[in-house]
Amino acid sequence: MARPKGIPFTEENAGANYAEFAVSRKPDGKIRTQRLLFVLLYLAFALAYCFVFLVLVQMGPVIAILPLFLLIMWFFTWKLTKVEYMYIVTQGHLHVYKYDGYNKAKEVLKAKLGENEGIYPADADYMCFSDECEAVLDYSAGMNTDDLYFAIFRINGKKTAVYFTASAKILTGMRYFGGEKVIVTYVSR
Repeated sequence: MARPKGIPFTEENAGANYAEFAVSRKPDGKIRTQRLLFVLLYLAFALAYCFVFLVLVQMGPVIAILPLFLLIMWFFTWKLTKVEYMYIVTQGHLHVYKYDGYNKAKEVLKAKLGENEGIYPADADYMCFSDECEAVLDYSAGMNTDDLYFAIFRINGKKTAVYFTASAKILTGMRYFGGEKVIVTYVSR
C-alpha cells in the first residue's frame, strides 16, 4: 500500500530517533454496524431500482445494469469501513494518524512524550493506572489483541489513557524520549 496522504514525516527526512508503525483496526462493533448498514443500503437501492424500472416505468432490460451500479456503490463506500492507524515517534512527540481505505490520513493525536504520566502494557498488573483516567482513546488494532499498550497523557486538562498497539521500534523511541515512566516488555512485532 502506498504511504497515506497527509503524513508530513518520512524516515529519510526525520533523522535519528524516528520510529513509525502502522496497524489495521480489527472489525469491532462500530465497524460491523457500519458494514451492515452499507449492505442494507445496497439492498434498498436494488429493491427501489427494480421497483422503479419493473413496476412504474416497465422497462425490464434496464435491470441489466443494476450490478454495475451496485459495484460502483460498493467501490466508493466499502473503503470507509477499513480503518488503520499509524504511530510516529519523532522529535519527542507521539503522533497518531488515522486513515481509511481512501488513504487519506488525519492526525488524531499529538502528545509530547516527555509529559507522559506513564506508558504501560495493558495487562492485569498495570490496568489500575488506566482505571484512574477520566477519558479513554482507543487507537489500537483492537482491545483484545497482543502487544496492547496504553499511555497516560493530560489532554485538554483530563487524564486520558491512549491505547495503541506497540512494536519494539516504537517502544524504543518512546523510552528514549519518555524516560523511566515507559515500561517496556516483550512485544512480538
